[in-house]
Amino acid sequence: MLAMPLTRPTGGFAAVQPPCPHCGRPMSLNRTEPRSGGLPDLCVFKCGECAVWLSESADERRAV
Repeated sequence: MLAMPLTRPTGGFAAVQPPCPHCGRPMSLNRTEPRSGGLPDLCVFKCGECAVWLSESADERRAV
């Protein structure tokens, strides 16, 4: 079976769903939080299986 990244358009770019660091399943984008001062938005992901949360800069997500 071919492995393909799961993507979802968010704010003009496709956010790759990162694997959960605990169970390895794809995490879902829970919310995007705008930040002030010229900082990039913050993407907040959640694992539906084990309820682990992960926050990353939107700039980090665009680089993937």
